[in-house]
Amino acid sequence: MMMKWNVALALVLAIGSVMGTAQASSGQGRGDRHDARSVCRDCGKVTAVRSARQNGKSNALGVVGGGAVGGLLGNQVGSGSGRTVATVAGAIGGAYAGKKIQERANARTVWTVDVQYDNGKRRSFKFNDQPGLQRGDRVRNAGNSIRRS
Repeated sequence: MMMKWNVALALVLAIGSVMGTAQASSGQGRGDRHDARSVCRDCGKVTAVRSARQNGKSNALGVVGGGAVGGLLGNQVGSGSGRTVATVAGAIGGAYAGKKIQERANARTVWTVDVQYDNGKRRSFKFNDQPGLQRGDRVRNAGNSIRRS
């Protein structure tokens, strides 16, 4: 009977030893598992998402149209050389106003997403459309942009 217990004990110890070796070789149970984020060089976390209104571009139409309207209005003021000065001033002021009005009319919203990579580097990305990301999201480089990972 004692022989059977010795064999059973040896078998249990052998199985335990094999299981411990299997866990050690897989990295489990020792706390030294590789973190998936340390492997990815292009991965990071969104630290901020901001939106801002950005003026659009103006073209000759806004400047010329505004200058013409301003010149016509300036021509209605005064007489003689005062009228000429008012016409020129109106044309200049109207051209400037026309440019600014067109810039505001062509304004758009731009989103900026700040990312801190796992290696400590930081980078910002601009989007013309709402990117659908928020602070804390995990992202990965996708060409010159980023995508959720």
